[in-house]
Amino acid sequence: MPIEITGQTTSQLTNTKEGASLQVVKDDTSPGKSQQETGKSSALDTVSLTDSAALLVKIEKAVHDAPIVDTQRVEDIRKAIANGSFEIDTTRVAEKMLSFESRLK
Repeated sequence: MPIEITGQTTSQLTNTKEGASLQVVKDDTSPGKSQQETGKSSALDTVSLTDSAALLVKIEKAVHDAPIVDTQRVEDIRKAIANGSFEIDTTRVAEKMLSFESRLK
């Protein structure tokens, strides 16, 4: 997946033992000696991701791909309501509401 920082860029992502590495190459010509001496950006910039960051990317994708609603559970509750066997534990509901409210403060 190319990342555009400024102007046209191409990139290459590689996994290393220490973590992932992303190279971003600008389509400009190579910098001259004076540009290198002044510390201005060069034609090749490198960004390294730690193993933790790579894991976070995987987790984010898994969460994104997970279904929002557990359709089987919804169907089971619908059936229980329809046949009259669904029971609401009012004490548990009240405890959950109080717990949620206390975490908001």
